Amino acid sequence: MTPDDNIATIRAALAAFNANDVAALERLVDPDFVYIVRGHSSLSGEYRGWDAWAKGLARIKELTAGSMAATPEVILADDDHVMMYARFTGSRPDGRTYNSHQAYRYHLTDGLVIEGQTIPVDQEAFAEFLA
Repeated sequence: MTPDDNIATIRAALAAFNANDVAALERLVDPDFVYIVRGHSSLSGEYRGWDAWAKGLARIKELTAGSMAATPEVILADDDHVMMYARFTGSRPDGRTYNSHQAYRYHLTDGLVIEGQTIPVDQEAFAEFLA
């Protein structure tokens, strides 16, 4: 795929995440993909396969009543990878809010995400928000 194709795939995945459309997101990832959330938050760790990551996504959306969303600020790509720097925001029912940047790295093959990483810029704020 071209860099533009890969960017389009990641933008579509981000739109699906922001809209809480898990079915649309699932169509964009390989069933056996691996996703890593860096840091030490309650969601940090390695997720192997769509089912594992879907549970992680459900937990994010549950904790934030569906409010978590990302707005890309920079997206760079080549034929196999996308790097994105985005503002990530959300709120918790108890009043806690999160408004910080995160870096993302994705590996794509044949138009599907096969590997991804979330790297919160402010690890402490992210962990505290999700505690």
